[in-house]
Amino acid sequence: MEMDLKGKIALVTGSGSGIGKAIAFGLAREGVDIVVNDVNLPAAEGTAIEIATMGSRSMAIQANVANETEVGKMVDRIVKEWGGIDILVNNAGASGTFLIEDMEKAEWDRVLSINLDGAFNCTKAVIPSMKQRGGGKVINIISYSGERMTMLGGVHYTSSKAGIWGLTHQLSYELGPYQITVNGISPGNVLTPMLRSGTTPELLEAMKKCYPLQDMPAPEDVADAAVFLASNRARMITGINLNVDGGVTIPVAIGVDWETYTSRKKEAARKRKQQG
Repeated sequence: MEMDLKGKIALVTGSGSGIGKAIAFGLAREGVDIVVNDVNLPAAEGTAIEIATMGSRSMAIQANVANETEVGKMVDRIVKEWGGIDILVNNAGASGTFLIEDMEKAEWDRVLSINLDGAFNCTKAVIPSMKQRGGGKVINIISYSGERMTMLGGVHYTSSKAGIWGLTHQLSYELGPYQITVNGISPGNVLTPMLRSGTTPELLEAMKKCYPLQDMPAPEDVADAAVFLASNRARMITGINLNVDGGVTIPVAIGVDWETYTSRKKEAARKRKQQG
């Protein structure tokens, strides 16, 4: 199903690898021209080269989204060379596993500056272009930890993601009159190369059993959601946080796994049937 995105221009931050790269590819397949941003220039250039083979224009730009000046220069270059920006995907992020009692203030600042300040800096920078073009799409990659917590990150990560959820809420109201939609996507634990390399196949299988769908999302699942939100098919959707998480954020009773849950239900049904 085509998404009417051909010829649009998208800036995807942190798209040298992982989820950002998958989103860049997903948009490129729909004919979107992609600006690949990453602090790792070789990774950004590699993604851009692959996108070019899909028939879309691509541009690799190294910039730290936490640095307002670098972000401003990046956006100015895009506007000057390509004419503007229609879609912004705030994907660049950082994390850490420290307990608060072991966390230095510098570590807190590092994660908050990339995750939350980065989304602020990039969104603010693209607004003039989107206004001039009659509208736009801002998509923030949040996390289920923004509504709950995470076993894999620290308090700085969770706080930053909750902040991005608040940013999404507020900006959807502020920018709505300009036909700029602002939405979030909250993945579960995504099966990226980084996640696979940091765990074992046995642990991954155990983690999948915690998901109602008995599987974990792949980067391409997040990309599919981003492509939809970037398209005109989502023109009346703004201010939401779309969970792409295999159902892991469904509130469930603590300590009851799926097998126990279903066996109890089946046993109750059997007894009712016996009782007539």
